[in-house]
Amino acid sequence: MGPPIRLVTDAPTGARPRRLRTRGEHSRARRSTQPAGPRGRHGRNIMRRLIGPVLVGLGVFLIVAAALVRFYAYPALAKVPHGYNSTTHLEATGAEVINYSTYEPETHDLAITSATHEDVEADAPEGVVVWINLNEVLRGDGTEFQKSTERVPFDEVTGEAVDCEECGQFVESRNSDGKIERIPTTFEGQVYKFPFNTEKKDYDQWDGTLGEAFPATYEGEEEIDGLPVYKFVQVIEPTVVETREVPGSMFGVEDAVEADLVYAMTRTFYVEPVTGSPVHRVEERRQELVHEGEAVPVFVGTVQYTDDQVADNVAKVDSKATLLGGTRLLFPVVLLLIGGVMLALGRALNKRLEGQHSDHATKDRPLVNA
Repeated sequence: MGPPIRLVTDAPTGARPRRLRTRGEHSRARRSTQPAGPRGRHGRNIMRRLIGPVLVGLGVFLIVAAALVRFYAYPALAKVPHGYNSTTHLEATGAEVINYSTYEPETHDLAITSATHEDVEADAPEGVVVWINLNEVLRGDGTEFQKSTERVPFDEVTGEAVDCEECGQFVESRNSDGKIERIPTTFEGQVYKFPFNTEKKDYDQWDGTLGEAFPATYEGEEEIDGLPVYKFVQVIEPTVVETREVPGSMFGVEDAVEADLVYAMTRTFYVEPVTGSPVHRVEERRQELVHEGEAVPVFVGTVQYTDDQVADNVAKVDSKATLLGGTRLLFPVVLLLIGGVMLALGRALNKRLEGQHSDHATKDRPLVNA
């Protein structure tokens, strides 16, 4: 018989037996060493090529959006709203007013209501709005002390009065005979509000009693309920408005006398500068009939917005100022910065990819046989 058949070759003496790999281990080994296929590389290359142009496109879009917000959205918002309609409440506590029935001065707590609305049907030029304002002054007992109406055309951005005859500008009030009289009036200066983006300078402010504008001097910055405001003060020195005949009993004589109606005013405006809206207004008014140095009060007192009105004004103006301030400066700057960064990153990425593509093209160039 021949030698026995060996199914497994003996390992040499001292050698470590070789372990056989299973089928799964062979597969994992092949997968771990197998290079990425062309399809995976192609997909990643496409993504890299897309990121750059997308960043550039978004950057350009944001830069254009910044310009649109500043030069289109802001001018559209920074003007008097169409169809304006508002009611303002004022008060004069302990005011001295004359009773024209007895010609005797009385002390009253006055309630003043100022109702204002836009005449949307007015034949006004482009950029001009027409407001109608009705002022009603009531005594503490509810009886009427004074009532007047005015119709004022003014610029929708600057708030300055505009001479517009076709707009039907007038002042309507009760005369000394108790009759309603309408007087065509040419208004001047600021009437209801200051300009959008109010500056730290003096502005001419309309005075209805004298029928002309007087300077309102910038006095500095203050805060009302946390809202920054500019303070403007208008001072009108004692001025003779008219001379009228009055009962002599007002001055301790029997016969009727001629007396001068003397008027003086100190107005203080607290204006939110972004919107140009008065948040608070205080009027120290003095109207007296003067005869031979003796004065009888006609209206002496301080007229001002009620506390509730001031709080309401602050709440409304604060939100408007935030929106306008943002569209004028903050929003455009933020959009411009983000857009500029995205544009720069996109261009840098595009250049990098172009350089890599150029290197690959050089390496892949076929060699020429010598």
